[in-house]
Amino acid sequence: MSNSSQISLQKKHNAKSQSDAHSAITSAPRAIITEYGIALKDQFHSESNASFSSCFSCASKQSASQSTTYPNSISYHDILAAKYIHVPNVFNDEESPSSTKYGSISVTDADLDYDASTLVEITYAQKKKNQLVPVSVKLQVDPLVNGDIVEEIYKNSYKHSKPRQSILALVNPHGGKGKALKVFLSKAKPIFDAAQCKVEIKETEYNKHAIDIMQSLDVTNYDIIACASGDGIPYEVINGMFKREDRAHAFNKLSITQIPCGSGNAMSESCHWTGDASAAALSTIKAASTNIDLMAVTHRGKVTVSFLSQTIGIIADSDIDTEHLRFLGAVRFDLGVCYKVFARTKYPCEIYIKYAAKTKDELRRHYDSQVISPLLAEQSKLGNTQSTTTDTTTSELIEESNFHLKYDATAPVPDDWEKFDQDLADNIGIFYTGKMPYISKDVNFFPAALPNDGTMDLVIMDSRTPITRQAPILLSLDKGAHVNAPEIIHSKILAYRLIPKGDKNRCLSIDGERYEYDEFQTEVLPNTAKFLLREGTYVNTNF
Repeated sequence: MSNSSQISLQKKHNAKSQSDAHSAITSAPRAIITEYGIALKDQFHSESNASFSSCFSCASKQSASQSTTYPNSISYHDILAAKYIHVPNVFNDEESPSSTKYGSISVTDADLDYDASTLVEITYAQKKKNQLVPVSVKLQVDPLVNGDIVEEIYKNSYKHSKPRQSILALVNPHGGKGKALKVFLSKAKPIFDAAQCKVEIKETEYNKHAIDIMQSLDVTNYDIIACASGDGIPYEVINGMFKREDRAHAFNKLSITQIPCGSGNAMSESCHWTGDASAAALSTIKAASTNIDLMAVTHRGKVTVSFLSQTIGIIADSDIDTEHLRFLGAVRFDLGVCYKVFARTKYPCEIYIKYAAKTKDELRRHYDSQVISPLLAEQSKLGNTQSTTTDTTTSELIEESNFHLKYDATAPVPDDWEKFDQDLADNIGIFYTGKMPYISKDVNFFPAALPNDGTMDLVIMDSRTPITRQAPILLSLDKGAHVNAPEIIHSKILAYRLIPKGDKNRCLSIDGERYEYDEFQTEVLPNTAKFLLREGTYVNTNF
């Protein structure tokens, strides 16, 4: 082929490439960066503008499996990643007009048919059917007066966290009726991958395996421990970290979270405000790493760390004693509770308590001082009266002293502890203490629970309560309204000792794990772990 023919073909190729480059820019919808996200410009979007949908579909070139419905704007909360799209300048210096470079994009002045803009690919989480999926779109984003577009998007999209975090996912292969790994891979991992997170997956191989993993883990390699399971793996993770010689360093370095893949997902319901794995994954990469209180339980001379609850009574027995009926799903628990209620089962014991707020009025004042007062102060400062949650984010350094117990479980009960009324203690129906509002899906058992107020919530019900009253109380657990019933004792406490009496063939449940029905003592360990909390706080319980 002659040189003139080669030059002619090259020019045709260049012309086509330039045309494609021009089309890539000018066909992409126009957008601007706002305070709340990426907004499509009015002239390129309206609900009735069919040409916009066609243009957007063409520009994004999404697969048929992805949604073709696009919002007026993309919230920073939903944005996973952003990058410049490189459109090469195919002309040489002699042929090309003066060129302009925006970020990593090289374009000619001829490409900028409108005012100057930059081609950016935004990847965000979009609701599709019953889960979130990552979707990518190309947009012409107007340049900023000051600053880099992609940097600005990342800064606003990850206000409370950092992008591209390193995640160790601990998967219980038996969780969620054996579907935990499938749920994680299909719902959570696509979100993590789209956000360019580094994800390592480990499956647990035996009971308490996560304890062993966390005891020997090189924590410098990870930012987040994501428990793809029910509440069992978070319990093991925390106790494995607690057993380490460098536990303060480990608890400072790692943020703990749950991707709900099991039957009990209290941590996700409370911290991510959802039981959906994809939504929890999005919250995981966006949530604030927040210091939270743990509880130290001394039982038979050994200390166990609890993040969720301790309980004896009809709920503990109904949960633990129906494990063999797990194939029935949640109904197994309901059946167990019904049986215990109708049997008027009681759990006599001695109880000694160190109170923070004994009565319901005192508890309300404590709660308001922790939540309402800071909220009003924040609203006054910002001139905002719409927010209904208070960011409880703390970033206190966790030290070894945080793990030291204040109260010796083998010593006599301290003088400033109160002995609980013995008549009621001999007729306990439910004794439940906890640090998170939800103990399972739709069970808002501790609506006044707070992440780091230095207390745990206590709920007690008398087994002699008439069935006609027990039924509506138990049926109101989903809304947390049971604590308002006069038959329910609801307090905030700092520590307690419980000594069971009578039948030892009962259940003590610590974070859903069965322990021997024997004397134990529990106290709060303030600010001893870092959990990922959506908006820096627990889910709103409307307490």
